[in-house]
Amino acid sequence: MTNENSKPGNFWFGFFIGGLVGAFTIFLLGTKEGKRLAEKLREKGEEYEEGLEEKVAGLQKKGEEFLSEATRVKEKIVKEFDEKKKEATEDLVSKMDATFSRLEELQKKGIELTEDVHKRHFKKDGKPLAS
Repeated sequence: MTNENSKPGNFWFGFFIGGLVGAFTIFLLGTKEGKRLAEKLREKGEEYEEGLEEKVAGLQKKGEEFLSEATRVKEKIVKEFDEKKKEATEDLVSKMDATFSRLEELQKKGIELTEDVHKRHFKKDGKPLAS
């Protein structure tokens, strides 16, 4: 099994990095200066962790505020939509009533015209035909 990524240079590079990590670990754990440096790193890490926790809490609070505001906006939009829907429905119903009334009037006029045409044009011996 040959691997194209397996080159002699990769081995030495890994060996070098491993040596650096080992030397740094020995320095931190084996010397007084290393222990002081490790303590400082730990303290800085704790400070950053506390700062990060505060920022996360702030972001969480802002997120809750945003969610609350979004809920209020949604409720407002739903209310306005319902009001507009009611207005549109009432307007549509009144227009439909007017249209149906107009249709009834047109039907009555059509019946009257039909009867008039029937009386005028459908005669036998000068007398209107019975319908």
